Amino acid sequence: MRAIRNSLSWLLALFLIAVFLHWTVYPWPEPAVGQVIFYDLPGENIVFSSLAEGTGIALFEPTGRVIMGALELLAAFMLLIPPFRKTGARFASLLFLVLAGIHLSPWVGVELPSPIADQSDAGATFYLTVAALTASLLLLYIHPEKR
Repeated sequence: MRAIRNSLSWLLALFLIAVFLHWTVYPWPEPAVGQVIFYDLPGENIVFSSLAEGTGIALFEPTGRVIMGALELLAAFMLLIPPFRKTGARFASLLFLVLAGIHLSPWVGVELPSPIADQSDAGATFYLTVAALTASLLLLYIHPEKR
């Protein structure tokens, strides 16, 4: 039973690390402008520029974006190392909860606009956030305790 829990723990951790890397530094395949935290120029990231516009707080873009990206990479690093995995899962679930709250706020919304005229992502980013939140909460339950 412990081997199954350990395998599931690795599987969930690798999924969460892939999500964090996809959003911060390694986009796959051919990301649109405004989708990757560390690749976008200031003012290009859709989520954080919408948040800065809607709230009127200019600190969200690019400062808030860079801080959030650094926190996401820290969570990914913690998930990679098994002794810190439970702490990383707690931290990741907190980050995903904040991101889901940002999407549900009136400033950003569930569907993000696309750089291509009159298109949106149909909520794909929000649904990935909810899936990753679920995976991080499941990882908290599944990761085996120390003996």
